[in-house]
Amino acid sequence: MRILLIEDDERLSLILVNILGKQNYLIDVVKNSEEALQFLDTFSYDLLLLDIVLPGLDGITFCQQLRCRGVNLPLLLLTARDETTDKVKGLDAGADDYLVKPFSLDELCARIRALLRRRNAPIISELKWGHLCLILNTNTVTYRDILLQLTAKEYALLELFIRYPRRVFTPDQLIERVWCFEAPPTESTIRSHIRGLRNKLKAAGGSANLIETVYGTGYRLNQIEEISVVGEERSRFVGAGLTEGIPTIGVEKLDKIKDKEKETLAGLAQSWRQFRLSIFEDIDFLKSAIASFGIANREPFATTSLLPQAMTTAHNLVGLLGSLSLAQPAQICREIEKLLLEKNQLKPKEIFQVSNLIETLRQILEESESNGGNCHEVASPQIARSHPLVLTINPNIEFTKQLRQLGNNWGIQIESSLSLSDGRKQIENLHPDLIILDIDPNPEDSLKLVNQLNSRHPPIPAIVLTTRGEFCDRLAASKAEAVAFLRTPFSPEEVLVISKQVLQNSSSLSDKILVVYEDPNFLSLLQTNLNSQNLQITTLSNPQQFWDTLETTVPDLLILDLEMPHFNGIDLCKVVRNDPHWYELPILFISPDIDRNILERIVAVGADDLIVKSELNLELHPRVFSHLHRVQRLKKIAELRRCTLVGANL
Repeated sequence: MRILLIEDDERLSLILVNILGKQNYLIDVVKNSEEALQFLDTFSYDLLLLDIVLPGLDGITFCQQLRCRGVNLPLLLLTARDETTDKVKGLDAGADDYLVKPFSLDELCARIRALLRRRNAPIISELKWGHLCLILNTNTVTYRDILLQLTAKEYALLELFIRYPRRVFTPDQLIERVWCFEAPPTESTIRSHIRGLRNKLKAAGGSANLIETVYGTGYRLNQIEEISVVGEERSRFVGAGLTEGIPTIGVEKLDKIKDKEKETLAGLAQSWRQFRLSIFEDIDFLKSAIASFGIANREPFATTSLLPQAMTTAHNLVGLLGSLSLAQPAQICREIEKLLLEKNQLKPKEIFQVSNLIETLRQILEESESNGGNCHEVASPQIARSHPLVLTINPNIEFTKQLRQLGNNWGIQIESSLSLSDGRKQIENLHPDLIILDIDPNPEDSLKLVNQLNSRHPPIPAIVLTTRGEFCDRLAASKAEAVAFLRTPFSPEEVLVISKQVLQNSSSLSDKILVVYEDPNFLSLLQTNLNSQNLQITTLSNPQQFWDTLETTVPDLLILDLEMPHFNGIDLCKVVRNDPHWYELPILFISPDIDRNILERIVAVGADDLIVKSELNLELHPRVFSHLHRVQRLKKIAELRRCTLVGANL
């Protein structure tokens, strides 16, 4: 299979060529759309891999042009941008699939296989010609159930012959289909590969003329053999014991897969050593570029000459580090790229943020090297997950399977365990963000686990599933601090709706409070009384700056002084309630005293509560958290409705 890769980052291209080459794909690489068109006019391809960010014409526009020209090859877009609008644009432009950097190389290979299967329908797992069998998903070949040890070129030649068994291929056609543009062979090299392939087939018991020479023309499979395509039906015969020699082949297949995995890991380690110096040079450039932005902060950032190069460097590092299976460093580079793309002018706070990200990036890579001597081997277990990880402990295999399939659509990674004992081991190995636990097999021990999960730092929330619904069961789960109790019947969608809400709550930002009060000393005292790691408190003593501060802070609760010079709290409350955006913002007044007139006034302007100064020490904390919890409940209800609608449309 021949693939055209359109990617301007030479380092990422080399890694992809190396990895995909080990999967017996033939890869041609170009850096822009103009070169791509020349190659498409010259060679025949089975699939296009296209980066969105390219010099000159961008990937999405180029994709549109290809479809307008009638190019109907499968097309897979590669990009570091994961916004829904970018995905929609790419797919609407004619792309068949969309993969976000950093991506797993295994996922890339799987998506390529899926696209090639669609194009070469019907879906097949094996190709057969007489006793010759080519197993596509493991890139292995057997003859009479004997595994053949083939080189990459021999495999590619044999796959081409068996896919088109009655076609005669000239040497030029073989060069076009099997060899790279940069290194075309001579005809004697082709004859040497054909001779080697014949010898291996003969050693396995095949005819010396299984690949015949059509003199004056080229090569093809000998017509005395008969081809048949075998898909999923083969597994039925194997299961029934109707295919001879299968157990031996199964072991050989497993060994072949393990060997390929070892080759992939070794290739990644070698690629890291190859590009290590240039990666650290890119990090140093980003550090110096950000430093120069800080010095020139008074000038518009967009005019800084280093900006385009800094964005390109960060973008290329996302793909490069991701392809090396260094997901955490790749994710950091992605955050850097987003900040550079979104801001026309970086403020000092944002420059500090980017600088910290760059320093963290370097530190992770250096620590990984110093700990194990190989950045790839050490860094992989430290990968920061791009999706939340949920562990389900449930003996119901079918339900878990449905949950995992839906989880992919919801952006949730689902791992499973069938028993409580195995689940405990998985918790220690995987460090999940949420547990979904069926307590029916062992209710007492299951609830003990839930209790233990809440004692961890940080605690791991647990959703309890059960067929029991008595009050005592609900009470026991509540005492164990389960975050949700679901009694059958329930659907996988319902479980995911609750899971998504729990995950969002556990990762949500701290609650924000804006306090407007004229006395700075009282503001300091108030901040001390509300001191909590879960609160972000902004204080303001000058009401003239109120509206700008409100829009910048976007608080979850507003606390106002009833009487202030120039503006009183009543006036500020009216202003807030006149804007529909702030209808639901809780407003709490602080007053030196209280009477019926004051209560009527604050209720009339839309306030939610009032505390007398003399009662602050006793009432401030519970009142504030009561309003914040109400805000969180409203947010939860709104999100639950939204998730339910999304789930219904999946």
